[in-house]
Amino acid sequence: MLYKNGYIVTRNFTVREADVRVSKGIITDILPPGAVSDGEGEIDLHGDVLCPGLVDMHIHGCKGVDFSSEDDTCSCLDVMSRYLHSRGVAAFAPAAMTMPYEELCRLMERYRAASLNPLSGAALAGVYLEGPFLSAAKCAAQPEEYIIPPDSDKLRELHRRSGEHIRIACVAPEADGAEQFIREAAGFCRVSAAHTAADYETGVRAVKAGITNATHLYNAMNDVTRRAPGCAAALLESDCFCELICDGIHIHPAVIRLTFKMIGENRLIIVSDGMAATGLGEGTFRLGTQCVTVKGSEARLSNGFLAGSVTDIRTAFQKAVEYGLPPLDALRAVTINPARALGIDGSFGTIEVGKSARLTVFSADLLRGADAAGT
Repeated sequence: MLYKNGYIVTRNFTVREADVRVSKGIITDILPPGAVSDGEGEIDLHGDVLCPGLVDMHIHGCKGVDFSSEDDTCSCLDVMSRYLHSRGVAAFAPAAMTMPYEELCRLMERYRAASLNPLSGAALAGVYLEGPFLSAAKCAAQPEEYIIPPDSDKLRELHRRSGEHIRIACVAPEADGAEQFIREAAGFCRVSAAHTAADYETGVRAVKAGITNATHLYNAMNDVTRRAPGCAAALLESDCFCELICDGIHIHPAVIRLTFKMIGENRLIIVSDGMAATGLGEGTFRLGTQCVTVKGSEARLSNGFLAGSVTDIRTAFQKAVEYGLPPLDALRAVTINPARALGIDGSFGTIEVGKSARLTVFSADLLRGADAAGT
């Protein structure tokens, strides 16, 4: 297949004219414009921009299915894969909710079995284990009754049952034993600070112990104030990747802009935190062991807590641009940055020979900025 008559986003996230040849799901050539077909099919970009496929590293469900509550995990992941592919997603990490440990073990086993079968759309990027090692004080939509203290042996067992596919494991840094947990867990997966009431000093120690990621920064954390900056400030001033839910509900656009100015283009990750209603409309849906009601564009539990988002990652990227983020930097936040955070950047995140040919297209107008298409 030859993509022609358009532009590409380069590995350095500039835009230039080029044609791209793909074969058997892999990028095989990046060519000067005007390449001649060798008999394969062609896709005319009509002046649009070929971009890396998006990476959603934190999504619970979509199109009516929920990763944590479906008995048929294989079918659930196929539904997610096909819908996300339609939204330009190349790879995704389904996120597991807090639930009884025994049920998490069974979920990991179902994931392992499902991972043996190739999906028809977006590829699996491993499991995002959001629960159960969190803070009851900041549980939000995570069921408090199933939260347990950090236990690296339990995590290692979940990792084993998943087929060693846990990419991100979350923990509240202030929990008893969290620092030792982080040190041990960092030996076989990435560790993220999440659902935490930790103060600044505890956050700093957690980063030194091996935290590399902030789960939906600001949400389910103490607010940053002048005398008590909290864990969020420790994560901001570290080298950690910082997730933001850019749905216009979880975080004010001004805070999104300020965060980008603080951490720069290489650490920001836009996530959907999507739940089962994503891609559908209003109604009642599952999120792990709980029921969520969606009205308008908000998903909430009966107690009023936000329960994930109904905004897909492509729309979240577009919203971030509307809020004032530079388009190509916002694109980094949904491609190479999450790919690096998950450790899958050898296959995803940029347009390079040898990488996945799961690509997406945006208009030149959307991506035109400091690096205008055609310069």
